[in-house]
Amino acid sequence: MNQYVFVLNEMGERITSFVDNTVTQEQLLATAKQEWPDATNFIYSADGDSMLDEFMRGKLYVNGEFVIPQPKEPTKAEKIAEIRNYYNERFETLEQMVLRRRLINGDITDLQEQFKKLNQEMVLKIKAVKQ
Repeated sequence: MNQYVFVLNEMGERITSFVDNTVTQEQLLATAKQEWPDATNFIYSADGDSMLDEFMRGKLYVNGEFVIPQPKEPTKAEKIAEIRNYYNERFETLEQMVLRRRLINGDITDLQEQFKKLNQEMVLKIKAVKQ
């Protein structure tokens, strides 16, 4: 049985915890508030082991109870960045192939066509996200 002070952000997510069984509740809270002055909430528990388990499972503490966080929907910018990252990897592979073929004076027409198709595919996916 350990006494804890859980330091939370505005969403109820645990930032950190303080545990010390040699000081009073007031001293433990004062230490937490001094160390994390910008935190939104400080939750004291005389037996915080079970609360710590809930936080370690990824739960948030909202209005005095633990809740499972809702999955965050990526923003348009995040979706576009993900699309670009995916295609940039494929473009790099094509660039390496073009370089190798040019070194041996090989034909790169098929690679140019593949690049055009990939680029069109990427542009269409980005446009779909922007709409």
